[in-house]
Amino acid sequence: MQNYKFAPTHRLLKADEFSSVFLFRKVRFGTYLKIYYKPSDKSNSRLGLIVSKKVHKRANKRNYMKRVLREFFRLNQAFWNNYDIVVRVHKCFGQTDFTLINSELAQLTKKFIKQSNAK
Repeated sequence: MQNYKFAPTHRLLKADEFSSVFLFRKVRFGTYLKIYYKPSDKSNSRLGLIVSKKVHKRANKRNYMKRVLREFFRLNQAFWNNYDIVVRVHKCFGQTDFTLINSELAQLTKKFIKQSNAK
């Protein structure tokens, strides 16, 4: 049975962890999001989020965007290889765009999905 927790070991917290992902220079673009990624030597994938005040000035809107991104990561991390991922939001989205954001994330993270025939 899969463990779907989003523990502190699944988070990028320090500035040098973020910068190492940025320096690796692998990026995927979407309408709302930009995803930076780097293969990791850790036993699990880790996520870092960037939602600036330029995207939306209200903290509750920024927090909603982070919750949506964390939930997608939490549900899909079992299917990904070990990557460090930083998601930067470029365009504000709300509850009406939920399915659109999930489909964009699924399309952008296809690279991380393990091939079932690789095992």
